[in-house]
Amino acid sequence: MDQKERIIEQAMQMFVTQGIKSVRMDDIAQQLGVSKRTLYELFGDKEGLLYLAMERFFESKRVERAEACVGARNVLEAMFMVLGCVADESEVIQRLLGNLRKFYPAVHSKLMREGAAQSRLDLQRMLETGIAEGLFTEAFNLDLAITVLYYTASAITMRKDLILPDGMTEREAFVQIISNFFRGISTAKGLELIDDYLKRYEPGKPENNRR
Repeated sequence: MDQKERIIEQAMQMFVTQGIKSVRMDDIAQQLGVSKRTLYELFGDKEGLLYLAMERFFESKRVERAEACVGARNVLEAMFMVLGCVADESEVIQRLLGNLRKFYPAVHSKLMREGAAQSRLDLQRMLETGIAEGLFTEAFNLDLAITVLYYTASAITMRKDLILPDGMTEREAFVQIISNFFRGISTAKGLELIDDYLKRYEPGKPENNRR
């Protein structure tokens, strides 16, 4: 790993654990044993480094989600797993995005645009795979389905003012909403797989949340 990559990696960890606003270029330079001048020469300013560090963080989460569903029995289960990972990561991501929006709005806007584009592309690929495998019907608008899934995930994971029924966790609500959405576009084969997944899914047991 070269110097620039090492700095981005270390800065990412510091921003995530210590807070975006509180980490200064001085802190990063001291932690890595490099001069501030080196940081400014490589990244221009804190925003330049922050963008690359957060870009790496969100890409690492995307890789983790992909790895989490490697053992999925089918694309429907993989989609449940991926969206479940999004729900599980919501607290950390909400904090980071909130700080970015408040203190570095330009970085926030750029990351949100790029993240939304990538997420929509990932969802499109999975939905198209489901259609090809006979799990989803072709009688729905793909772009609309992608939009509904994307904004449903965003609403559940990014909004903390949602009013849920007493005793229902955000993750339970998320699974119920997503499973009902999938039922609406599934074939008979897909419906069987949804029922099978939900039978094995036990919200009260963390170790089963991504099965």
